[in-house]
Amino acid sequence: MSEMFKNYPQPDDYIPNNRPKCHCCKRLEIMAGETAIHTFEVPLKVEELENVEVIYKLGIEPIIVKNLNGIIYDDGEDSSIITITLYPYETSLFAHTSLDAKVQIKFVLPDNVVEYSDIYNIKLLNALDVTKA
Repeated sequence: MSEMFKNYPQPDDYIPNNRPKCHCCKRLEIMAGETAIHTFEVPLKVEELENVEVIYKLGIEPIIVKNLNGIIYDDGEDSSIITITLYPYETSLFAHTSLDAKVQIKFVLPDNVVEYSDIYNIKLLNALDVTKA
C-alpha cells in the first residue's frame, strides 16, 4: 500500500464500488394513474455524454426506458440534475401488482464506456379510483 493511503486502512478483501453515485429524492414512489416526477442528481455532466437511459423495471422486465429525448436535465459545474416525468398511461403499468419495481440509470460516456448507477427501489401505490389501470 502506498504511503498516501496509510491513514485509510481497508480490509484485504475490500473491493471498491466505482459506480456513479446518484442522489435521488428521499423516497421514490409511483402511484398508478398519476403523473410521477423523479429527480436524480448525477455526478456527470449529461451534455458531455453520448446517451443516458433511465430504466424502470417491474419484476424482471424493463417496462419503461427513457433516453435523452424523454428526460430533462440541467448541467451544473460538475454534476447534472435529471428529471423524469412518468405520465398516467405509464404509471398505470405499475397498477395492481405485487412485483418489485426498480429504477437504474445507464450512462454512455463519450468513449462508449457504459456505466450504471446503483439500483433504487420504488414503492408502488394504487390510487383509490384506479379500476382499469
